[in-house]
Amino acid sequence: MKRVCIIRHAYYPEKPPTKRDAETLVSHGYEVDVICLRDKGEKSHEILNGVNIYRQPIQHRRLGALRYAFEYTAFFTMASLKLSWLFLKKRYQVIEVNAMPEFLIFCTIIPRLLGTKVTLNLLDHSPTMFMQKFKVRKNHVLVRLLELSARASFRYAQHIILRFRTNQDGYKDMTKWGVYASKSSVVLNVPNEEIFSAESLSPEDYQHDNFQIITHGSLLEQYGVQTLIQAVPLLLPDIPELKVEIVGDGEYHPHLEQMVQDMGLKEHVHFTGFIPMEDIPYYIAKSDIGVISILISMVPNKLFEYVSLNIPVVSSDFPAIQACFGKDMIMYFETGNEKDLARCILELHRDPARRIALSTSALTAYQDYRWAKQQYEYLKVFEKVTDHKYNHFDGDGEDTKTRQEGRYAK
Repeated sequence: MKRVCIIRHAYYPEKPPTKRDAETLVSHGYEVDVICLRDKGEKSHEILNGVNIYRQPIQHRRLGALRYAFEYTAFFTMASLKLSWLFLKKRYQVIEVNAMPEFLIFCTIIPRLLGTKVTLNLLDHSPTMFMQKFKVRKNHVLVRLLELSARASFRYAQHIILRFRTNQDGYKDMTKWGVYASKSSVVLNVPNEEIFSAESLSPEDYQHDNFQIITHGSLLEQYGVQTLIQAVPLLLPDIPELKVEIVGDGEYHPHLEQMVQDMGLKEHVHFTGFIPMEDIPYYIAKSDIGVISILISMVPNKLFEYVSLNIPVVSSDFPAIQACFGKDMIMYFETGNEKDLARCILELHRDPARRIALSTSALTAYQDYRWAKQQYEYLKVFEKVTDHKYNHFDGDGEDTKTRQEGRYAK
C-alpha cells in the first residue's frame, strides 16, 4: 500500500478541498495522513473516514503581518518535526504540501533526501495575496522575499498541482513565477457533489418570493462583498423588492454590516452569519442570481457551486474565471465597479430567458469539471510521481520521460 502525507496550514476537516482529496486517495487504496492546525476542542489525533489526522497546537488568526510570520514559522517547525517522526515509521512514497505559504514545502527536506516524492498543491500565490491583502506594491521588500520563497518552492517541488484553470496569458504569468507546464497538472477545486447537486433538491426548494441575490463564503475584504452592497441602491429604483442574502462570516463582517446600516439597506440586505456547508445549497436554490464580486484573481469554489445548482452567475471579469466559463455562460462585470455590477443584475432581472440560457450553458460546461472526472486528474499525479521513469524538474522548464498514461483514465 502506498502511503501519502498531506500538510496544510488549515483546519481539517473544515477545508473541503483537502478533505475531499484525502478521502479520494483513501478510496483508491492509499494510506493517508494529514498534518494540520488544531482548533479549540479538536483532538490532536483522530481517524476520520480512513484519514489519519495529526493536529498541531496552533490556531489561525487573520491579524497583521507579524502574526502571520509567527504563525507560519511555528507551524513550519512543528510540521517539520511531526513529519520527520512519522516518516521514520511510515516511509511515505509521496508528501503533498498545500500552499499557502509555499515555503512550507521545505519541511519535507529529510524525506525528500531519502527518496520521497514531494508535490505542491497550489491554491493561491503568496506574493500576490500579500500585495492585495496589505495593499503594498510589488517592489515592497516583503513581497520580494515572498517571491523568492515561492520561486524556490516551485523549483524544489517535483510536481505542482494547480487548483485553478487559466488562459494563455495566465500561463505566461505562472512561467514568470517558475511554474512550468511540464511539471504541473490542473485539478480544479470543485464542489462536493453529495451536497451541491440540483438532483438532491426538490422543486419546492427553489420556490421563493421577491427577486433575490446571493453571495456566500468567508467575509474578507478581498472577496469584494462591499461592491455588491454598493450596487444595491442603484438597483432599488427598478427592483424595489430586491433582497440580498450574504451567507457566511469572517473578519470583514462587522465592516459590511456597518456599511449596510449607514446606507439604510437593512430591509434589503441580510447577513446569515456562519451556515453549515450542507445547508448552503438551500440558500442558493432560493436565489435568482449568484454574485461573485472578488477583487483578487482566483477561481472561487462558490462559482462551481452556483453553476452546479443551475443558478445564473454574475462575476468579476478575471481571466482565470473566463478561462473556465465563457461570456455565454457567465455575465461579467468590471472588477470592483458597482455601477457595472448593477447594470448586469438589472439586465438579467429584465430578461428571465437569458438567465435560463446562461445557467443552462454553464451547467453543460460544468460536466467536464465535476469531481467525478477531476479526481482522476488528481490521482494521475500520484501515479506519475511514483513512477520510476518520472524525473523531477531539471531547472530549465523541462521534465524528461514523463509518463503519458497511468492506470487512472477518464
